[in-house]
Amino acid sequence: MTFKQRSHGLNKERLQSPRALTSVILLAQKAFATNPPDHAIQADCFHNLSIMLFNRYSRINSLDDLQKAITLEKLAAATLPLCGPNRAAAINHLSIMLISRYERTGDLDDLQQAVLKAEESIAATHQDHPNRAGFLNNLASIQGSRYDRTGDLDDLQQAVMRAEESVAAIPLDHPERATCLGTLTNLLCSRYERTGDIDDLQQAVMRAEETVAATPLDHPDRAGHLNNLGNMLCSRYERTGDFDDLQQAVMRAEESVAAIALDHPERATCLDNLANRLRSRYQRIGDLDDLQQAVMRAEETVAATPLDHPDRAGRLNNLAIMLSLRYKRTGDLDDLQQAVLKAEESIAATPLDHPDRAGHLNNLANRLSSRYERTGDIDDLQQAVMRAEESVAAIPLDHLERATCLDTLANRLRSRYQRIGDLDDLQQAVMRAEESVAATPLDHPDRAGRLNNLAMMLISRYERKGDLDDLQQAVMRAEESVAAIPLDHHERATCLGTLTNLLCSRYERTGDIDDLQQVVMRAEETVAATPLDHPDRAGCLNNLAIALCSRYERTGDLDDLQQAVLKAEESLVTIPLEHPDRAGHLNNLASIQGSRYDRTGDLDDLQQAVMRAKESVAATPQDHPDRTSGLNNLANILSSRYKRTGDFDDLQQAVMRAEESVAAIPLDHPERATCLDTLANRLRLRYERTRDLDDLQQAVMRAEESIATTPLDHPDRAGRLTNLGIQLNLKYKHSDNRHDHERAIHYLRYEIMQIVVILIPHYILKKYSGLASIAAAITLQTGKSAADAHPEVAKGFEQLRDELDSSNIMHRNNVESIAHESSRRHTASLELDKTVDKIRQLPNFERFLLTPVANELMMAATLMHPVVLINVSSIRCDAFLIQPHNITTLNLPNLHETTIKRKASELKFRSPTKNQMLELLKWLWGVVAGPVLEELGFREAMMTEESQWPRVCWVPTGPLCLLPIHAAGYHSEPGSRTVIDRVVSSYSPSIKALLYSRRNEAQRKGDRAYGKTVLVSMDTTPGCSELPFAKKETVELNKLFPASIPRVTLHEPHKKEVLTALDGCSVFHFAGHGLSHPSDPSMSTLLMADWQTNPLTVKDLVAMKFHKNPPLLAYLSACSTADNKDIKLLDDGIHLMGACQLAGFRNVIGSLWEVSDKHCVDVAKDVYNTIIKSGMNDESVSMGLHNAVLNLRDVEENQESNIGDPFIWAAYIHMGI
Repeated sequence: MTFKQRSHGLNKERLQSPRALTSVILLAQKAFATNPPDHAIQADCFHNLSIMLFNRYSRINSLDDLQKAITLEKLAAATLPLCGPNRAAAINHLSIMLISRYERTGDLDDLQQAVLKAEESIAATHQDHPNRAGFLNNLASIQGSRYDRTGDLDDLQQAVMRAEESVAAIPLDHPERATCLGTLTNLLCSRYERTGDIDDLQQAVMRAEETVAATPLDHPDRAGHLNNLGNMLCSRYERTGDFDDLQQAVMRAEESVAAIALDHPERATCLDNLANRLRSRYQRIGDLDDLQQAVMRAEETVAATPLDHPDRAGRLNNLAIMLSLRYKRTGDLDDLQQAVLKAEESIAATPLDHPDRAGHLNNLANRLSSRYERTGDIDDLQQAVMRAEESVAAIPLDHLERATCLDTLANRLRSRYQRIGDLDDLQQAVMRAEESVAATPLDHPDRAGRLNNLAMMLISRYERKGDLDDLQQAVMRAEESVAAIPLDHHERATCLGTLTNLLCSRYERTGDIDDLQQVVMRAEETVAATPLDHPDRAGCLNNLAIALCSRYERTGDLDDLQQAVLKAEESLVTIPLEHPDRAGHLNNLASIQGSRYDRTGDLDDLQQAVMRAKESVAATPQDHPDRTSGLNNLANILSSRYKRTGDFDDLQQAVMRAEESVAAIPLDHPERATCLDTLANRLRLRYERTRDLDDLQQAVMRAEESIATTPLDHPDRAGRLTNLGIQLNLKYKHSDNRHDHERAIHYLRYEIMQIVVILIPHYILKKYSGLASIAAAITLQTGKSAADAHPEVAKGFEQLRDELDSSNIMHRNNVESIAHESSRRHTASLELDKTVDKIRQLPNFERFLLTPVANELMMAATLMHPVVLINVSSIRCDAFLIQPHNITTLNLPNLHETTIKRKASELKFRSPTKNQMLELLKWLWGVVAGPVLEELGFREAMMTEESQWPRVCWVPTGPLCLLPIHAAGYHSEPGSRTVIDRVVSSYSPSIKALLYSRRNEAQRKGDRAYGKTVLVSMDTTPGCSELPFAKKETVELNKLFPASIPRVTLHEPHKKEVLTALDGCSVFHFAGHGLSHPSDPSMSTLLMADWQTNPLTVKDLVAMKFHKNPPLLAYLSACSTADNKDIKLLDDGIHLMGACQLAGFRNVIGSLWEVSDKHCVDVAKDVYNTIIKSGMNDESVSMGLHNAVLNLRDVEENQESNIGDPFIWAAYIHMGI
């Protein structure tokens, strides 16, 4: 916002043409020359000639005419008797001429003399004299001018009082009543601008409307009155935000310009006000034509204003504002340069004691800041801060516009902090922004912008100091800002952009999915609200790219990542080459391209990422605080390329850049921990290449520094602890120092298990997946037990945890509802933090929720049913062989995490051929299944009866969960080197889940009532492919069950029907589609007819609480029921099959990947035949599936083209006891 220039009314005389006036003046001069000096009418001659010269000055702006008019009027006043009837009028006219000369030359003495003469004329006029109203009006106007110059509030109060007396004294039908009303209007508006009293503004509008109504259409003063009404309406719009007032203001200003003569000296005033009104409308609705017209009118105004005119400074200031706005819209650097130039001219033309000087300084500070933002010239930034400080110092404490100056100063201080990193600048910026918001009325239209700016100051301080309260306050202020700004406001996109960035920051700190969804939606809104040619569009696109990439990192949705790259590239194309923000955009594009490389393995993405990261660093000044981020990112990307290509130079460069990043970042900066962690990891890589112990020593030291500066509740703390543990373990291997190993275990088993297992929800578990596996791998190397106990969990903790887990945010597509849910969850999150702090103070908390002890583990196994837990980590892979009387470990030296990930990714995201599948199964046999079965003693193919088959329960971890261990072997070769020919396989998502199921089974054996069988088919599912064999499957199965077993068959049912049928069931068979949720596996769904509006989710199954009478079987003959699309959450076994087991089903059958529904029919029939023949017991379920899969594998290949393909038969798995 900028200060408005006061608009003075036009001359009150009805003026003749300049030619006619010249003729009259010549005649008057001749008449004057013929009169003797002591003639009785000499005073009248002086006065009349003075008036004629003044009128000509008013038309042609000749200063010489004005000088002569003042001289003659002084002579007239001196000649008239002190008590004469005409003396008051002459002195009044003299005051008018003096104020006119002040307005032309700015000479303060003329202004002071004008006030004295106007007061003298009032004193010489009787209370009931008809001219008194006019004299009072003139005095009010002149006192108002003196207030404009000196800022003395007493002058303004006196002026309003005199103007009110004038209006009260003049008859309602007097032709000059409009003039008196106009003066009162202007003065009320000035007082409003000073005090903020909205009643003054309302009165001003009312008086202005009366003035226009009282002025004839052809009256020469009508233009001035229309001009004033436009000013009043605009002021009210600026206070209330009522768009109708703004439209009316523009209309009145246009009428004013149309009504005034082209050569009229006050035309410049009308043009200036029209330009300001058009500017205001542009700022509200963003119509570029309004802005172009505003610039044109402002240029006309300045051109029509004499160099020595006191209003020239204000008009130059206004032109600077218009040019700056056009620069912001079009990006034309010439407009910005001209804006700075005009603002500097404006300051030069404004006296040091002028009350408008503060506003002009404020605007110059903004123009200089804009140029700094475009060119990066720090001198412009320093000058901007200095001018903003001068502006605040110059403006009175009670001035309404002080809030504007404080807001500008806060922004300039923040910009300087961002450039040079001085924390004191940032603290001052926050303080000034808080003062600005406090000084802004709640209903003021600029409040939204000031709240937005305060939010930006707070987030900057959070980024520097890491105080979560600053982040929460910043989000709150940004939300207030968005709520306060009208939906059609031109700056709404800016406020939305700020809120988007803040929610992204909070998501990065807390990991709350609610914030992330809001981030993407707000970012999309912002881009949609920003015109294609707007210079801010590049920033909006960049923010959207970051938001999409964050959502990809959370959900794994490749489309989000692809869109993120596109938006980042579009942002880079849009931003000018010399723009200082370009470096940041390059850095973001590099990061996103790096993420795509991580997902796809496309080397071109990695090469592009390196190139963009290098460009970013090259484009960032050495002293710029963002340089550390660019260097850190470049170090990471170079490291990725080294890992791909093995080019040692890339690794050397990565270490060097990471060291530069650490050296450049302040010691108290919250991102220092990130830079230290990056450096530690790069040094560790170099050690692994060169075996230079100094690198490893430095890596440990840097990792310890990183952890020391990471808050206990920070989501990255777990990962940094992991890195330190790995480095200490490497150091132990190098030096055999047992102390290093003890410390490694401390960080990886003790600390991480607390943070990950207990406190961090699944969205952060994903980020640090595999930590438990790494901890276990290192613990194995010491030969120590991992047994610990844990105390009872506090009730408050459970309630708050359940509340946080209950979010249904992913089903919301409305920003307001998401925001409400987010607010509720953040309140619960803060309470949870407090509860966690209390729990952490309890004794023996280090034993909270750790893994079961050895005796408990052995309870999970029986003589012929061992449990095999396969621990996968980057350090080593091992199998824990859990049998009834002992637990042994088997190192798997040929099993490597990187290979598992590659093969799992190929299986998950591609469709392998039959030969590729057979090779995969051979590999699985050689690296894991074969050695395990040999160690367990299962060395031959089984030829005995079904009941005597040995059983193995596999508990894989990490990406191994995606691979079919049960199908491993050499199936295309003779012999018994296959799992399926030696043992019956089952799976469990975890040891705990298996223990829980077997304890329940032991307690209820012999006390079981078999219930009904529920058969559900979904041939047609909204939004999904047809499954033509689904109904046939349930029909065929219905025939298999004996009449003694009650059955409920549902075809294409709704959720409610299914949940009702499941109550009291023993078998639940579902033939249809399953959907794994990408970001919240507990929301994974079995798709019923109404799934799009009322999905049947994992949570619904868990809520059924089947544990009192656990059902025998859930058979999910659906697509990908064991597939967890969140590949980083595989250690948790959170998928549809695992959820059914946790919900209470003793056995679950499903598939690892999508299967043909045609084959599902035959497999299901084989399974149920075995189950029914065996008396519906637990062993029959796994045996039934085993038989069905053998039958599918061993069908003659020449009978049908895909039969025998492992991609078909290896998909089916059993999970249970």
